[in-house]
Amino acid sequence: MVFLDWILAGCYGSCAALVYLWYEEIKSSWLAWRKLDSPAGFDGKGWQLFQVVIRGLISDLGANLWRRLGWQKLRQDSLHRLAAAGYPAGLTIQELWGWRCIAAAGGLALLYLLRSGPLLAVFGGYLCSRLPYFWLTTAGSKREAAIRRALPAVLDLLVICTGAGLTFDAAVAVIVEKSQPNPLIDELRLVLHHMRMGDSRQEALRRMSVRTRDPDVKSVCATLIQADQLGTSISSTLVLLANQIRISQGQRAEARANQAPVKLLFPLVFFIFPSLLVVLFGPVFLGGRIQ
Repeated sequence: MVFLDWILAGCYGSCAALVYLWYEEIKSSWLAWRKLDSPAGFDGKGWQLFQVVIRGLISDLGANLWRRLGWQKLRQDSLHRLAAAGYPAGLTIQELWGWRCIAAAGGLALLYLLRSGPLLAVFGGYLCSRLPYFWLTTAGSKREAAIRRALPAVLDLLVICTGAGLTFDAAVAVIVEKSQPNPLIDELRLVLHHMRMGDSRQEALRRMSVRTRDPDVKSVCATLIQADQLGTSISSTLVLLANQIRISQGQRAEARANQAPVKLLFPLVFFIFPSLLVVLFGPVFLGGRIQ
């Protein structure tokens, strides 16, 4: 038993030494600058280098699992979730699966140490492995809301640019260059990149429709594809789209406003009404007891 403890201690020490050597190698090489999100923001702090090392280890772990993953449907689902979230924090598919492995192992070990039984521990590990997906869903919802807010203004700019005589590609290039960064501008930049790499306008718009989950963006992409196929004027099509999207967004805002009384019913019944009853009838009951 003591011999086994010494073997485990040696393994842990070797792993720690390897991590330290890797840390020193990254610290003294250009990999630190390349792996950081912003090379200009690197100031040599240990916390930044620690992030590089940890993310590199997790990415390597996820890469090994990703290469051995045989379920094509599961692969496509992970890629679609990551693309819908806009690759937050520079997250790659390998790092995503690495975080899933870490979360699953953490949940499994925690429940096993709490004497929950092997089946419950495995089930808890599976639920913990879904936590990165939950984070991606939250990030995707925020990104979808930002795209929905920016869409009417971008369509107006497209109408102005195409009405001034620019082609659709040139109008998208001007908007991407002059606008402030937001998720919709990032999508248009990706569309422009695909068109410059040889894809047709229809194929680039189809890819944008697949990446985003907002129905307005899907409607815009489908309408532009149809206008390109039929050869109709893009400027007039964009004017109709901008008006239609503003109307649909106004209708959705009215629907959310109509749902407010129903959503307020729960806090009224369980929080506000009991407090109000205590304030109104409490003195009466207390006065009766005193007499």
